[in-house]
Amino acid sequence: MINMTQHKINSGYNKFLNKLVLWSYFYKKVEVEREKGFSPIKNYERMVSFQETVQEMLPDMEKLDRSKIRSYYPLVDDVALIQYFKEIVGR
Repeated sequence: MINMTQHKINSGYNKFLNKLVLWSYFYKKVEVEREKGFSPIKNYERMVSFQETVQEMLPDMEKLDRSKIRSYYPLVDDVALIQYFKEIVGR
């Protein structure tokens, strides 16, 4: 059984991770659409929206001890995804 504080940390981190996964999905979708010659306006807007949210949440999330967090996404390498986000957005 986890305490309420840990539950809030888990929930906050998983909310962040959800936004990060959605950003990644839309980023890749926009890249594919551009390669095919399409103008991905709606998907680009969604990607930017998730990007802004993730950028806002990232500093607080990086301070957390991830060893104690229970992820809703056990198959997602959150550390690698965060690094990927930083590399792409840092361009």
